[in-house]
Amino acid sequence: MHRIEANIMPKNKPSLKVVEKLGFYNEGIAYKYLKINGKWEDHIHMVLLNDKV
Repeated sequence: MHRIEANIMPKNKPSLKVVEKLGFYNEGIAYKYLKINGKWEDHIHMVLLNDKV
């Protein structure tokens, strides 16, 4: 696998902390990415690349 992506809501600090510990980096923010409970929510786009492939 070359690339793993995680899209996490900015207010979800525990999840952001987990993926950062795993080596993911912030590739940007997706504004109004998903509609959750009738409200459009932004998500932070986190990425982990396998440079050995």
